[in-house]
Amino acid sequence: MKEHILIVDDDSQVTSFLERFFAKNGYRATGVATSAAMFDALANDPAELVVLDLILPDEDGLDAARRLQQSSDVPIIMLSARNEMYDRIVGLELGADDYVTKPYEPRELLARVRSVLRRREKHGLPPKPAGEALVRFGDLVVNPVEGTARRASDGHNLNLTSTEFALLKALADAAGDVVSRDEIVDLVYGNAVQITDRAIDTHMVRLRRKLSEITTDHELIVTVHGKGYRLAAHQAEV
Repeated sequence: MKEHILIVDDDSQVTSFLERFFAKNGYRATGVATSAAMFDALANDPAELVVLDLILPDEDGLDAARRLQQSSDVPIIMLSARNEMYDRIVGLELGADDYVTKPYEPRELLARVRSVLRRREKHGLPPKPAGEALVRFGDLVVNPVEGTARRASDGHNLNLTSTEFALLKALADAAGDVVSRDEIVDLVYGNAVQITDRAIDTHMVRLRRKLSEITTDHELIVTVHGKGYRLAAHQAEV
C-alpha cells in the first residue's frame, strides 16, 4: 500500500500540484486547507506524514502542530513563507521532523519527505518482520515493531511522538552505554535537519516527562555531563 502524505495548505494550487507531484513519485497524497480539516482527515484516513503550512486561516500552524503532537505520533514537515530562525527553532522544538521555507523546489520537499520516512523506518516505526524481540528496561517495554513504549506492569502506552520514540530507541539500543549529542543528531534527526542543542534538550525534557509515568522514584534517563545521555535501568527479559 502506498504511503499517505497529508498536505495542509490553504493555497489550493499548492495542494493540487503537490497531490499530483507526490502521486507521480509513488505516494498517495491528500490536500486540505485548514487545521480543522487536517484533524478530520487524519481521523478518517491516517497518514504516514503531514506537510503542514504555518499560516492557516483557522489556526496558527505552530499551535496546530502542538495539538497534533499531543494526539498523534505522525511525523510533521513544516512549511513557511517566513524565513525566520525563530519559527524554525520553535517548530523543531515542538517536535516537527523538518522545516522547509517557501519558495522551495518540489524535489527538495520530496527529498525531505523521503528522509523523514527513512528515519522513521530506520527506528522501527512501520511494520517489520515478525519475531523481533521487545526490549525491556525495568518496567519500561520498548516495541520496535509498533513504535511504542509501554509500562510492563499494566500495558499503559506512553504515547510518544515519532521523534521521542526515535530518541528513546537510540538510548535503548545503547543498552545503558552513553549516547553522545552528536550520535543523537545522527541517529534521531539525520543530516537533513539543522538541529540545535536547545531542541535536543526540549525533546529530552518531554521524553523524561512521559517516562516519569513509568517510575517516580528515579530518572530513567541519566545525563552524563560533558558526554551525553544513557538509560539508568538495566535491560531485562521480556
